[in-house]
Amino acid sequence: MKADTKIQKMISEKTGVEFEYMPVIGGADQAKQKYEIWLASEDYPDIVNMGVDNISKYRDGGALQPMEDLIDQYGPNIKKKFGKFYDLLRDKDGHIYSLGNVNLSKETPANVQGSFVVQYDVLKEAGYPQIKTLDQLFDVLQAYVTKHPTMDGKETIAFSGAGADLTYNNPSVNAAGLPDHGRFSIDSDNNVHVALTSDYTKKYYGFLNKLQNAGMLDKEIFSLNYETASTKLAQGRILAGFFPQWVLGGPESSLIAAGKTDREFAKFPLYFDENVQDHSNTVTPSSSGNNWAITKNAKHPERIIQYLDYLFTDEGQKLISWGIEGQHYDVVEGKRVRKEEVNNQIKGDPDYLINEGLASSNSMFSFGDGAKLDDGDYATPLTADAIAGNYDDATKDILKKYNKKIWADFLAKPEYIPAYLWQLNAPEKSTAIMKKMEQAWQKETPKMILAKTQGEFDAAWNSYVGQLDQAGLKNLEQMWTEKWKQYIEVYNKATQK
Repeated sequence: MKADTKIQKMISEKTGVEFEYMPVIGGADQAKQKYEIWLASEDYPDIVNMGVDNISKYRDGGALQPMEDLIDQYGPNIKKKFGKFYDLLRDKDGHIYSLGNVNLSKETPANVQGSFVVQYDVLKEAGYPQIKTLDQLFDVLQAYVTKHPTMDGKETIAFSGAGADLTYNNPSVNAAGLPDHGRFSIDSDNNVHVALTSDYTKKYYGFLNKLQNAGMLDKEIFSLNYETASTKLAQGRILAGFFPQWVLGGPESSLIAAGKTDREFAKFPLYFDENVQDHSNTVTPSSSGNNWAITKNAKHPERIIQYLDYLFTDEGQKLISWGIEGQHYDVVEGKRVRKEEVNNQIKGDPDYLINEGLASSNSMFSFGDGAKLDDGDYATPLTADAIAGNYDDATKDILKKYNKKIWADFLAKPEYIPAYLWQLNAPEKSTAIMKKMEQAWQKETPKMILAKTQGEFDAAWNSYVGQLDQAGLKNLEQMWTEKWKQYIEVYNKATQK
């Protein structure tokens, strides 16, 4: 987050609060180490922006100041916007130790899209079929690869992935039409189950095995990560796979720049069969992964709350998401419209939003794409018209073939759920069990996918499930079930007041 941007300067003018930022450089391991050093030395910043696990460590270490009295006195907009969800901020001791956003979206955000993707040219050659199941995708890919075994002198890759979760876990959850609780699922009785040994995971491994035995699975799929997968996607040789937009964005920009718009990707939800009921498009009270917490080193915590409270006003929301009226957007017939020159800057400069202050840690307090402010207009610029207006001609043509305006139109209607499991603090000792299970998961999964016969596949699956059981699967499910049911009890009390 930069302190000298137009947006940050205006927020500082409105609140009288300025920040000196201490960026944590490096990946997750470096960040974790930095947080632990701060905690051990008690030399931490006034504010920390962390995930729930680290917030808990700081709380238990006595490093955080409770916020509830400060919010009562200085945070009327925070309380107003959280409304019935306000008590969900409270820890088990009744204190509020951190603050994230409240998600006020009541519709599918226009920038959300399916993560199963298929190249435009594949769809064109197949006559733009309706693809709803994995088997239908298989047939379309097989026909294309048979006709085009190579691409630009290299072997055509029918299906690929981008790291363990995006290859093995998340696609199986999506194909089953379930909410994204990470490596878990939750049944109708609020019991938590490990997804890694579920029937739908076995089905998805069977699909990957089918691709493998047909010579259609990326030969490097077990060693790919986000970076290496992005490189291969940008070459245009991968026909399909499971790639969320945060993986796909850069490679697609490269394809467009190279004039290979026929190698862009359609984004679909796909299922195991047409009888799957899709409950994957979900809305939760908060969409935040990280929260802000005030440490005991802060000498003026009330000023911090006043600053945050401003972000919870409609004026603050417009600033952090839309920018400055007249500079970043105009009001046309009562509706906010981002300036065309701003759209062009965004397309041409990947750092534009950061440099303007429109992509900063303030943005984590957004009410959400698809949410509306008190004036009835959208809280963020990611509206259907704006998203569709930024599509290139090739994308508009593909969507027209399917009678859709944006990729979000393919998704099921959004459903409200109390939370995602990964938004809760992990139960004590659960991390150690999951690490043991991960070792077996990453070691044994290739054996199933590479199996030559159904008998070999079943034997590998049974061995794999046994190893996860030995690692403590049942204990892990019990821990998370207790955690989830405790949260649901709090959720029901908070929302039924």
